[in-house]
Amino acid sequence: MPTTKTDVIKAERDLTFANLSEDDRLRRDIYRSDKEKFLLLVQMFRNNALYKRAKVTHKP
Repeated sequence: MPTTKTDVIKAERDLTFANLSEDDRLRRDIYRSDKEKFLLLVQMFRNNALYKRAKVTHKP
């Protein structure tokens, strides 16, 4: 398991998002800049608002 910042960055280049465990994603996200964290938070808020407005319908 990578524990230093450089090891995490190198591991991030080699792995895709689908292959990362939750712990690996948390280790990677620790080293994000404040701006990146803020932009991800805003994106989450926008997605949440979109999902709240969505109406799922189906044909019987």
